Order: sequence, then structure tokens, then C-alpha cells
Amino acid sequence: MRKGIVGVGVLGLVLGVTGCQNITMSSTPGGAVFSSNGMSMGTDTAMVKPNLFKPAQVEVRKAGYASKTVKVPFDFWSTKNVSVSLEREFAIDSNPSGAELYVNGESVGKTPMRGVAIDDSGASEVEVRMKGWLPAKMTIDENTPSEVNLTMDQDGSGRRILDLVPTSDGIKVMSASIFSDTDIGEHSPNVSSCKKLTNQSQSEYILSFSLLPDGKTLVTAILEELNNNNKTEYRSNIWQLNTSLAGAPRKAVTQGDYFDIHPNPSVDGNTLYFSTTRNGRLGIWNLKLDGKGGLRTVTMGNTADYSPALKPATDHIYWAAILPGSNAPAYIWNKPANGGMPEQLTEGHAPQWSPDGTKLLYLKGDIRKNKSRIWICDADGGNQTQLSTGSGDFNDIDATWSKDGKKIIFSSSRSILKGKNNYDIYIMDIDGGNLTQLTTNGSHDDKPVFAPDGETVFFRSNRGLVWDIWTMKINSAK
Repeated sequence: MRKGIVGVGVLGLVLGVTGCQNITMSSTPGGAVFSSNGMSMGTDTAMVKPNLFKPAQVEVRKAGYASKTVKVPFDFWSTKNVSVSLEREFAIDSNPSGAELYVNGESVGKTPMRGVAIDDSGASEVEVRMKGWLPAKMTIDENTPSEVNLTMDQDGSGRRILDLVPTSDGIKVMSASIFSDTDIGEHSPNVSSCKKLTNQSQSEYILSFSLLPDGKTLVTAILEELNNNNKTEYRSNIWQLNTSLAGAPRKAVTQGDYFDIHPNPSVDGNTLYFSTTRNGRLGIWNLKLDGKGGLRTVTMGNTADYSPALKPATDHIYWAAILPGSNAPAYIWNKPANGGMPEQLTEGHAPQWSPDGTKLLYLKGDIRKNKSRIWICDADGGNQTQLSTGSGDFNDIDATWSKDGKKIIFSSSRSILKGKNNYDIYIMDIDGGNLTQLTTNGSHDDKPVFAPDGETVFFRSNRGLVWDIWTMKINSAK
């Protein structure tokens, strides 16, 4: 008798829960049509009564969006409200066509493709890739038209920037696509002449460089991109270039499968200081430019040391250092070049001494976040002053002195080219006043260095879509 009563009670509970749970369904965006087993359940919203033993299958459709079939199970703890997010359908092509299409980093096929379902809330990115062409990408949001065509630029060394970036672990090869016009002409009224000094191959990237005191020789780090057994490898060595003859042969200063960067000569020009990975980490070394002496280590700590600078009229060397495994910014250190204990001066990197040795120019801020600015301080680190100002996401980099110490020349991405930040060469007084833009070409211009005449400037540019060293004369009549 008791078992029968229990059985009837369980059956009643089952029958009750299978028919009493009502779940309301809606869609984002609204206006979708709901159906189940081929029967319409309404538009905008639908009422679903799932079975305890079998989930309800509901198809959600909206014109221009990918259909979704949703299983709605019975759940005692259900919120009784289900919202279905639909992804918009896009037709995506590329120029040239036939590129590999990626949505949020996942390959989905080759262009052209129709009916590509993508979340248009602004959290999705599409990208097209093809060998011999630079990738093109865009973020998809609610304002993106359903017909998308991504245009890729043909690859070439001048269509991307390759750099060696010091890190807490040593050094990292960084590659990024950049936009540049093909025009090599300079139209700035502040520049009276502009010409190319080197003739680099597409597999080489000029990095930083310095001018020897004689004004006739540049020392530059050149990054080589090598293909060995279908594997891309990199190395950078230091070379000498004759500044008096365009396209003149270069002479190797260092050799080997290392990263040698940031060459900077001593004040007398006899010794070259540079940063290298020859000890497995990034450290400062030097060598005699006359060949009468081998390589010698200058810094021997466990930090990543780079950007050496020699203080005039002293034997002190200054450099930037990053602590291993640290996310802290770089700090500028100094010590006697021939030994002694290092001393920390200030937060910053890329130190450059004024010709009279009384002021130190340096950079401070994160270049990867477009926050790098130019600072100046006294020789002891006092009177720290920010020189470059302005609102917006841009970098001021590669700051160095004029020969008379009255001007500072630098590169900045505060220029805008077709809606994108573009690097050009600028000049200002040592107090930050009289800011003047020198180059206006639609290329990437950086790393300016003054010649002894005080009017000629060497700089790096990707004009003609190849990275080379160029020279220009500042229009003194302006």
C-alpha cells in the first residue's frame, strides 16, 4: 500500500515538472525568428517548455546573421530566461584575392568567402595573409559593412620595421608592419637638400649609428635576416661607412652570429663602445678602431646593459640597464670606463651627453605604448626636466645634440599620415622651445645625427621602401 502511494507521488512530480517550467527566449540583436521542429514559435521572443528527459531544440534565425540551434534543457535552478547572441554574416575578400583568412587568430579559409559568421560587438578581428604581401587586418564592429575588402601592401624591407629591443632577458627581435608612401622626395621648406648615402639590400636593416669625430666615418649596426633551411635567423654586426661617397663599400668592425648594437665612439674616436650578446646576455664591450687591440668587456653584471655613452673630458661611461626578470623600467647607470663600481643615476634610457659634458639627454617612458618623451638633467642627476610635451599617443625618440649644444634633434611619431602616426625628424631648443618639423616625407624617418658642420644631418629612412641612411641639410635661411 505504501509503495503504491510513493509511486503515484513520483509520477505526479515528474508530470508536474515536465510541463510547468516555462523558459523565455530572446535574441541579441532583437528581431530573430524562433522555431522548433519546423514550427514557428514567434518573433523577438519565444516561450519554451523543455521536457525533463529531452532538451528542447530551438532554431534562431535573423536575416544577415548566422542561424543558431540552441538546446534548452530542463533545469530546476534555471533563470527561466535565455538570451541568444547571433553573429553577423560577412562577405570577405582581399586584394589580391586568394589570401588566407583569419578570424581572431583562427584560420577559416581563403578569400573570397561569404557567410563568415563574426561577432560584431567590437571584440573580433579579421586578418588576411599571403606570402609576398604584408598582412592586413581590421576590427569588426556594428558599423562595419557586410561587404569587407582588405587591401594588402606588397612586402619589402621598407614595408615593415625590424628592430632589436633590449629586454630583461637580453634582446628580442621585433617586427611590425608600417605604412609608407612611395614618394622619395622631400618637400619641407626647412630642408634645402636630401640624398641617399647607402644602398642596402632588402634582407638588411640599418639600426642605430654614430658619427666618428672626424666627421668622415659612420659606424652602424646592421641587422641581417637570413634564411637557413627554411628557418629565419637573425644577426647584427657593426660596420664602418665612408660618408663622403654615396654607396661606398662598407668595412666590417665586428663579425659573428651575435647581436651587436648601439655603437658609440669614445670622445677621441679611438675606441668603439657597443652592446652585444657575446656573453649570452646583453652587455657593454669595446674595441680599438685601429685594430690594435681585441674585444674587452666593460660591464659584467647580470643586468641587460645597452646604449653606452661616454662623458666628455672624463673616463666615465653611462648606459641603460634592465634588471633580469623584472618588469621595472630601465635605469641609467655609470662608472669609470676602466673599472670601478657602477652607480645608478636616474630612470631612463638612450643617454646622450651635451658637448660640454654638463647636461645629460635621455628618454623616459614606454615606446611600445607610445609614451616616450625627451628629458634632460644635470651631470649628477639633478634638475630633471621633461623637454618634449604634447597630448596624444606618440613617441619622441632618438634625441641627440647639435654640435654647439644649443639644439636637440630627434624623431617623433606625432606626425599624422593618412590617419596613422608617422615618424619625422624634428628640432628644438635645449629648453624645449621653438619646436620645428624638418622632414615631411610620407616615409619613416628616424635616428638623426649631426655632422660637424652643424647643418648636415644623417638619418635613417625607408624612402623607396628600403631602409637606408640619408643626409639632409637644414635650411639655415628659415
